[in-house]
Amino acid sequence: MHVTDALPDTRQRGLKPTLPKGMERDGFIALIDAVAPVLGVGNAALATFRAMVSTTRPSAFKSAQDEPCCYKSQTEIAKELHKTAARIREHERELQRAGLIELRTMANGARSGYANCGVFFSVAIARVEEFIAMRHEIEARRREHGRLRGLRSSHLRHIKSCLAELIERYGQCAEVTAIMQSFEDWPSHDRLHRMPLEDLADHEADADALCAAALDLLQSGPESSAEPHENERSYIQDTTQDSINVVCNASDKTSADKSAHSTSSDDPPNGVSSCKEKDDEGVERAHNSEILSKIPLQHFLPLASEDMRMHLDIRRQGRSTLHLHDFTVAAQHRLPELGISSSAWTDAVATMGEETATWCVLITDAKSTGPAPEVSSPGGYLRGMTKKYREGHLNIVGSLIGLSERSACH
Repeated sequence: MHVTDALPDTRQRGLKPTLPKGMERDGFIALIDAVAPVLGVGNAALATFRAMVSTTRPSAFKSAQDEPCCYKSQTEIAKELHKTAARIREHERELQRAGLIELRTMANGARSGYANCGVFFSVAIARVEEFIAMRHEIEARRREHGRLRGLRSSHLRHIKSCLAELIERYGQCAEVTAIMQSFEDWPSHDRLHRMPLEDLADHEADADALCAAALDLLQSGPESSAEPHENERSYIQDTTQDSINVVCNASDKTSADKSAHSTSSDDPPNGVSSCKEKDDEGVERAHNSEILSKIPLQHFLPLASEDMRMHLDIRRQGRSTLHLHDFTVAAQHRLPELGISSSAWTDAVATMGEETATWCVLITDAKSTGPAPEVSSPGGYLRGMTKKYREGHLNIVGSLIGLSERSACH
C-alpha cells in the first residue's frame, strides 16, 4: 500500500503546523539548537538535524498547505557529514525520541520526493511554542547561574581579605582555623561553571554565611583592633537614620546640588570643577576614596531605595549588624531587578573596585526608583559612572550628598 494511503485523514487533508509570525527556518534551527540539551539530543545528532533541515524549502515552514521534508537517503546524508549510514540511523532514532522528526518511508525504507516519503519536521514545528518557553527557562537559568557566580566572586574577595586580617590578629586560633578549613573546601572558579544551578545556589548561600561569620568574628573578637577592617568598618546597628554630612569643599556642595536637582540626571555626576586635586586624576580618586572610607556605613542606609533596604533588612535578620559585604550582595541582587546587565557590574568592579561599584549601584538604584525617578536607564547610568571614573571625573561623594539632601527634603 502507498504510504500516503495509510496516513490518517487529518494528516492528508488537515492544515499543517507553521512557524509563528516573525520566525523563519533559520530561527527554527537556532531554537532547536538552544533546547537540544534539555531534549537529550547530542551535538552529533543535532548536526544531522541541521543538515536535514537545510535541504528543505524555507517557504514550507510558513505554509499551512505544505510540510517541510528531507528526501535524502541516509547514505547521502552520511556522505555529506563524513559519517556512516549506521551512525545517521542512530541520530534519526535519537531525534525521533526527542520529538523533532517523523520518519515516513516506503516499505523498503526508501525516501522519495515523488512519493512524499522522507524525514518530516511538522512534529517539531507543532511544538515551537513549547520550545520557546523552554528556551526562556534555559536563558533564565543561565542568567541566574551567572549571577550566583558573581556573588561567589564577591564572597571570595571578602573572605580572603577577612582571613588575612583574622590570621594577623588572632593567629591560628580554633575559630579562625574552622573558617579556613571551610574556605579551603570551596570549589574552584572553573568548577563553578560546571555545577548544576541548584548545587551552585546551595554553595553560594554557604559561602555567604561563611563570610558573615568571618566578619562577625573580626568585629567581635576579644582582641579586636580599634582600627576597623576595610571590609567591616563602622558596622551598622539598629540606628539607621543618620545622614551623610561630608563635603570636600564648596565645589563639592555645588556639584551635589546639581546632582540632586539636575533636569538631565541620566548623565552621571561630574567630578569637582575647582577642587585642588582636579589636575591629578589619581589624587582626586584617592581623595574621594578616603572620604568614602571615613563615612560610617549606617549613613548609607537612609540613602538606599526601599527595595535595597528590603534586601539589607533580609540579610540582617537574626543579626545585629551589617557589613560592607551585605551592601555589596544587596547591590548585586538589585542588578537584575533594575535591568542592569552583569557585564555592566563586572566592568564597574574591574574599573573602580567592588566598594566603589557598590556605592555606584546604590546611587543608581536610588535615582531610578521612588515617586520621582531621575534616571530612566539604570544600566546606561552605571556604565556612564564607570566611564567617568575611568576618565577621573566621577564625583561619588557629591552624588551621595545630593541623595542625602533629597532624602531630608522628603
